[in-house]
Amino acid sequence: MAEGGGGGGEDQFSEADFERLLTLEKEDATTGHWTQAKHSPDANIWRKKDPESSIHLLKGYLNCAGIPAADAFEMVTNYEIRRKWDTQFYEVKVVEELADYNTVYWAAKFPPPCSNRDVVQNIKIKRDGDTAMILYKNATHPKTPLVKGVVRCETIFSGTIIRPDPNDAGSSQISILFQTDLKGWIPAFAVNFLDRKS
Repeated sequence: MAEGGGGGGEDQFSEADFERLLTLEKEDATTGHWTQAKHSPDANIWRKKDPESSIHLLKGYLNCAGIPAADAFEMVTNYEIRRKWDTQFYEVKVVEELADYNTVYWAAKFPPPCSNRDVVQNIKIKRDGDTAMILYKNATHPKTPLVKGVVRCETIFSGTIIRPDPNDAGSSQISILFQTDLKGWIPAFAVNFLDRKS
C-alpha cells in the first residue's frame, strides 16, 4: 500500500488529520462523553456523540497477544491476508494505487432484512518510528459505480493506529476510530449487532 511521500494525484490528507487521530485515541474514554459498547480481556469499544454529526464515533482498543506490530500491520493492510480473517467483507479490492494513497472498495454483508453495504475510501499510511497510522477518507471513483441492491456508505472519520505492546515486543496494540454513515434503514437490533461486531 502507498505510504506518505511522493507525487501522484491530489493528496486530500493533512497533518491535522493525523493529529486528530492521535488526539482522539489519547482522549480518556472513562471521563468524557464516551459510553462503553463492549468490554473483553482483548478489546474495549467506546461510543461518543459527535456535536458536528448525527453519527456516533466509535473507538476501539485491541490487544493482540503474540502478534508483533509488523504482522498486525500486514494483516490489516494486505487485503489478500485480510480476506482470510475479516469475513464481514465479501469483497475488498484496490481500485487505484497512487504515490501518496490508495483507493479501495469494500463490500460488507449485513444481517437480514438489511441491505448489504459498500464504501469507497482513499487510504493513506504514515509511520512514526514503530507506530503506523492509517487514515480512511470517503471517496468516489469512476470504477466503483453504485451497485443495485447495495447501499453506499459514507466515511466521516476513520483511522487505525498500530504499535508494539510496550510490555511485550512480540505483541501489538491496535487503536481504531470509526465514524461511518451507514445510510438507509437499519433496525435497532442490527445496530446492536454491528456494535458487537465492531
